[in-house]
Amino acid sequence: MTMHLQRDLDKVRKHLTILGGLVKEITGCSIKLLSSGESGLQTEVDNLELAINELEVEIEEECLKILALHQPVAIDLRFIIVVLKVTNDLERMGDQAVNISHRVKAISNQPELNVELPIAEMGEAVIEMVVASLDCLINQDVEKAKLVVDMDARLDSLHAKNFELLRAAVISNPQAVGTALSYATVSSNLERVGDLCTNIAEEVMFMIDGYIVRHNGY
Repeated sequence: MTMHLQRDLDKVRKHLTILGGLVKEITGCSIKLLSSGESGLQTEVDNLELAINELEVEIEEECLKILALHQPVAIDLRFIIVVLKVTNDLERMGDQAVNISHRVKAISNQPELNVELPIAEMGEAVIEMVVASLDCLINQDVEKAKLVVDMDARLDSLHAKNFELLRAAVISNPQAVGTALSYATVSSNLERVGDLCTNIAEEVMFMIDGYIVRHNGY
C-alpha cells in the first residue's frame, strides 16, 4: 500500500467515524424528543440531518477519488465498497430519526392513547445496535458484527408487541386510531433503524472475510 493510499483511507475512516457519531446523536435526540417533547430537540434533529447529508456526499466523493487514483485491491477495495454502501445506510438511519421527530408533533395534537408501549425499550435497543454496528465497522470486528445481527431479533419482537398492543387499543378506543397509527409509524421507524444496523454488520463481515452473509447466514 502506498503512503498516499494509506493517507486517503485514513481520511475516509476519520470521516466515517464522525458520520457515525452524528447518526448516533440524531437517533438519541429523536428518541429523547419522543419521551420528553422538548421543542428545542426538533431544531437539533434538523441541523444534524443537514450535517449527515453533507458528510455522506463528502465521503462518497473521497471513495470515488480513491478508486480512480489508487485502484485498490483485496481488503482495501472491499473497504471502499462497504463504505459506499454503509454511508447510504447511515444517512437513511438519520432519515428515520427525522421521521420519528415529525411523528412527535402529530402525537401531541392527537387524543391520548391509554396503553403502555415498549417504545422506550425499543429506543434503548436501537441505540445499543447503532453503537455496536458503528463499533464493529470502525474496528473491523467480525464477532461484534455477529452480535448486532443477533440483536435484531429482540427489536423485531418489540415491534410486533407494539402492533398487538396498538390493535387492542384501537378496538377499545376507536377515536384514538390516529394516535395509534403515529405510534405504529414510530415503531416501524425504530425497527427500520435496527435493520440498517444489521445491514452494516453484514457488510463488515463481507469486508473482513469476503463472505456474503445476507443470503447465507453466518
